[in-house]
Amino acid sequence: MESEMSPGYLSRCHEALKRLGAPLEGWYCSGVVDYGNAVFECELCGYPAVRYVHIMVHKEYPAQVQVGCVCAGIMEGDILAAKERDRQAKNRSARKSKYLQKHWEATEDNRWMIRHKHKTITVERDSFRDREYYKIDIDGDQYHWKDNNRMSSFLVAQHYIFDIIDAEAK
Repeated sequence: MESEMSPGYLSRCHEALKRLGAPLEGWYCSGVVDYGNAVFECELCGYPAVRYVHIMVHKEYPAQVQVGCVCAGIMEGDILAAKERDRQAKNRSARKSKYLQKHWEATEDNRWMIRHKHKTITVERDSFRDREYYKIDIDGDQYHWKDNNRMSSFLVAQHYIFDIIDAEAK
């Protein structure tokens, strides 16, 4: 941790912000994206193996900057807040991985059910104009669309269910 926040590292991050013509202070994180693997390169320091990417924004800078945890902490002036976001993203990823391993019971043709977080969830395969899609029922709440598109696979439906239930838990 101390080597991450050494004066040299802090100086390199500030120099990178200056090269971008960006402010040195006043940044905040608008969200953390999980790339699934450590394949992203930090836009500030160039570290090549970032998995949890912090999306940093500033009211006086026109673009967002996508960075790793330590650079996010430097940009917002709070390394502990950045590390907490990173921890929460890791925990969410672990919960999602465990959820995706659950066994779904086939209740009838083209229909599966599971109990998760005290909810009864069903996924049903249907078709419209010879195009297959999936619809979701979570304790009576129906979901047929995700991001203005029909859910084209069972896996897409599973991911969407996790996102809905995880958001409710907050």
